[in-house]
Amino acid sequence: MPAELSTEAAAPSRGAIGIALLSLAAALAMVLVVFPSQGLVDNRFDPYSFGAIGASVARGQGFDVGTLMQRKAPLYPLLIAAIYALFGEHGMLVLLVQCLLHVGTCLLVYDLGRRMFNERTGIIAATVCALHPLMLRYAADLQLEALLTFLFTLTLWLMQRFLERPSLRTGALAGAAAGLASLTKAVVVLYPALFAAVLVGVALWPRRRVERTGPPWAGLFALFLAMGLVIAPWTIRNYRATGHPILISSGLSDAFLRGYVFSRLDYALLRKPPYTDAENEVNELFRSLARNAGTEWQRNEYETDQILNRAAKAKLLAEPEQFLRKFAVGLFAFWYEMTSRANSLLVGSLALVTWGFAWIGWSRARREGRPAWGLVLPALYLNIFLAALLALGRYSAPIMPGLLVVAAYGVDGLLSKRAAARA
Repeated sequence: MPAELSTEAAAPSRGAIGIALLSLAAALAMVLVVFPSQGLVDNRFDPYSFGAIGASVARGQGFDVGTLMQRKAPLYPLLIAAIYALFGEHGMLVLLVQCLLHVGTCLLVYDLGRRMFNERTGIIAATVCALHPLMLRYAADLQLEALLTFLFTLTLWLMQRFLERPSLRTGALAGAAAGLASLTKAVVVLYPALFAAVLVGVALWPRRRVERTGPPWAGLFALFLAMGLVIAPWTIRNYRATGHPILISSGLSDAFLRGYVFSRLDYALLRKPPYTDAENEVNELFRSLARNAGTEWQRNEYETDQILNRAAKAKLLAEPEQFLRKFAVGLFAFWYEMTSRANSLLVGSLALVTWGFAWIGWSRARREGRPAWGLVLPALYLNIFLAALLALGRYSAPIMPGLLVVAAYGVDGLLSKRAAARA
């Protein structure tokens, strides 16, 4: 099994209370003061109609117009629907729940840092997470990132527990969390398979066989079974509603084709605003594809999805070099491409600094025999996966908490060296 946990992984210290208070105060300040008064990003309350979908479900009218939610998984609007059904349609209550999700994310980061490394690492990582602009921005309006970031961080936390003590219970809990994260945004759904493949590879690596008893097959089976059971009701619902097998949501080809436009240098270098000009350009492209097929865009969501599937396949086969260009740009755009040059530079600079310290932390962890791959692998997975589809800076939010833990361990090492040099 992996190296033993730090001896500081006993009961949480007062640091947890401090992190909870700091993250709550920061999120409330963003929601109540900063976001309503800023002009860097669109401050519409419900930019992607999640609140409208949630209200429709709460009133018993079902999901949206039509039978699918193209590029929208169901869990976030279901959360809004539950809040509205219980307390009435008060949007501020959703924002308060998102503030609590931010607190939960920061506490998970704190616990990951202290369990895997030491108390100071947990405090550094969680403090940065609590104050990180990318984390705070999505607490302030109806966008799914706050829920997704919490659930994905919870998945990483539970997978780390599974690495420490693989069992049916820890595997099932990790799978259930991964299923919920996938139902928030479908791009998560393949990560557990990658996690399992790397875990099996590490367990079977010749130099590790003396230390290990082999892959935890039973626990991995429980992980995938639990994940499947969480996702299955929605898949069944989709089949009953449409007559077609749709695992979580449609829209893979939609994102794939959008990526060609958003990755053009005018948008990737922020010469033109991607969230307006690129979006309008893509929408016009999709309308023309529908017209050429003798129909109307989004008249029927399944029909539209099939048209885009054919267009995506034709594009990939006819212009493979354009896909490689899009992929190369997307590897970088994933970390910075936001709504304006100012916030793109801010988010991109923070990501670059985080990776710099994460490299130091990763190197230190390897030297000390502390397995940190479970925190770095998700960042690589989502970065590469979305570079092939549609890579935007907001999509890096879910993997930032795990990466911050490794970066904080790098900072801790530098502080330790500085203290030793002064002694």
